[in-house]
Amino acid sequence: MSVSPQSLSATATVGLAAPAAAISVSVTGAQTGQQFYVSGKYSEVGISTVSDSAGSLPVPVTVQFKSPGALGVGTYHDTVQISVCLDQACSEPVANSPQTVQVTYSVTASVVTLSSLTPSSATAGGPAFTLSVSGANFSSQSTVQWNGSARPTTFLSGTQLSAQIAAADIAAVANVPVSVIDPVNGASNPLTFTIQQPVLGLNSISPTTVTAGGTPFTLTLLGSGFSATSTVQWNGAARPTTLVSGSELVAQITAADIAAVGTAQVTVHDPAATVATTPAQTITIAAASKDAVAFQMNAAHSGAVNFSSVSFPTASTWSVDVGGTPSYALIAQGKVYVTVSISDGSSQLIALDQTTGATVWGPIVISGASNAAYDSGKIFALSAPFATAATMEAFDAGTGSPLWSTVLTGQYAFTAPPTAANGFVYTGAAGSGGTLYAVDQSNGAIAWTQQVQNGDNSAPAVTADGVYVTYPCWTYDFRPATGESIWNNNTGCEGGGGATPVVANGLVYSPNGVTGYNGGIFNSETGTSAGSYVADSPPAFSATTGYFLQGGTLRGVTLSNNTVIWSFAGDAQLAGSPIVVNQYVLIGSASGNLYAVDGGTGQQKWTVNLGAPIDAAVYDMPMSALAAGDGLLIVPSGTHVTAYILSTHP
Repeated sequence: MSVSPQSLSATATVGLAAPAAAISVSVTGAQTGQQFYVSGKYSEVGISTVSDSAGSLPVPVTVQFKSPGALGVGTYHDTVQISVCLDQACSEPVANSPQTVQVTYSVTASVVTLSSLTPSSATAGGPAFTLSVSGANFSSQSTVQWNGSARPTTFLSGTQLSAQIAAADIAAVANVPVSVIDPVNGASNPLTFTIQQPVLGLNSISPTTVTAGGTPFTLTLLGSGFSATSTVQWNGAARPTTLVSGSELVAQITAADIAAVGTAQVTVHDPAATVATTPAQTITIAAASKDAVAFQMNAAHSGAVNFSSVSFPTASTWSVDVGGTPSYALIAQGKVYVTVSISDGSSQLIALDQTTGATVWGPIVISGASNAAYDSGKIFALSAPFATAATMEAFDAGTGSPLWSTVLTGQYAFTAPPTAANGFVYTGAAGSGGTLYAVDQSNGAIAWTQQVQNGDNSAPAVTADGVYVTYPCWTYDFRPATGESIWNNNTGCEGGGGATPVVANGLVYSPNGVTGYNGGIFNSETGTSAGSYVADSPPAFSATTGYFLQGGTLRGVTLSNNTVIWSFAGDAQLAGSPIVVNQYVLIGSASGNLYAVDGGTGQQKWTVNLGAPIDAAVYDMPMSALAAGDGLLIVPSGTHVTAYILSTHP
């Protein structure tokens, strides 16, 4: 008898399958076809089994080793004693049987290897992301190392891991070594993750249009590759710049920058960027609008407009019965737009000719209560059926052709008229908490939403750099393009409802009282408290004076020292919000009287009677109020819309 080999070695790696090896057994001088019985006895340090066999020789004896994972890293020594006999009981062993074979079994650690990273690069200043790591011999204890520090790691398989990479990890340009460490199998080879220099780009600015002679504002710039060394340039001159993120900057623009009508070129300059200055975006500095585009005539709801001159007529130029209760009017593009509440709970949107009052287009049926806003050649109507999601609809202002329709999901109580400005339409809603919506004017996509308290009744007041809404005890200011919170104020309570804020002369008049339009005054940029006010409805403002209806009496208040300079009671039935046209303040009454008083003295200058109460709904949608624009004064009363010419050359 002989065996080969006379000593046996085997090697395996932790995490792989257990190996097997063979020992060849032969007998010299055996006759052809002679039967032999082969058996093995063995120690069980590293060996699991040794096979027996019967038949003619030579035959293999299979040695099966134990699992390397069960044994662990180490060297294991065994002996296998092999016997060859002529009978199964082995009472007749052949010569030189048994033979002993020395067995050495080595278990080594797995070699962790990396083969790829996905992604393998990112732009400096980018957002957090998930890194996929491919390789071999990973375990549930493996961790991804980023520049030598562990990152939160998820084990997916023996060949796949994922790791969370924070925005701070890719804040600066660098080549970062990435590896995997396993407590059993050791460290892998490193692979390089490249953090690239971002490409400086300017995609958009907000606002794109501002009013000449307006107040200072914050300009928002969205793009790519922004860093701490990026500077916003206004016509080539740097402006104070704040880095919000790698894709957003804000810059402070002064009143002097927008003092005159014209345009300005806005760029971003960064000396560290490959291309140091972006192509320019244009901002338009426009003359103050003569249109009426929202509740209280403008997006800020200040209730003020200036024509080249004003005179009061002896009679209306036209009056139209619209068959229901008319809303506040929008006045633009030679037309007067109103939504009309019908007795069945639905609404209609119609466009009337400014000169004659004839219907230009419509009526367009809108389900539920409705109010509208105007911007850039489009009418935006909010359709708010009871206790369900609302729909924002856009129409061509010239033809009434529908452009898009978007369902505003997530809430079921829509009581706030929309406000449109600089490419977005805004509205608020309640039901489950509160939500402020921003809708893209171009396509109806919801650009952003923000959670607010309550969400009722507050038509957003919009300026170049703020979207303001007010609810009991809460006042909010959000960035128009992105929805980021700029500031908010809470007086320590909470309650249902809400009311429309007014922004004028750099101040927010916030009706954040529990009832009515009483509230606080805040700096529109910082939210700093500037006092309080009392009113029954949204006030109106000139540059120096505020006009507040309180207890049925209209008062003129000097803004510089908060002093009441005059009071006007009219017929003791004054109602709704005042508006300011040049130096005159106009207000209606429940008796149907319409008054104009001198804004400086409070002396009555004009009055007419409409024959029906002048609508003055300033809380729930549909809201109704006086409106002046393009030289016209539009008054809703009863089921009529009545027009007066205040200026033939506004």
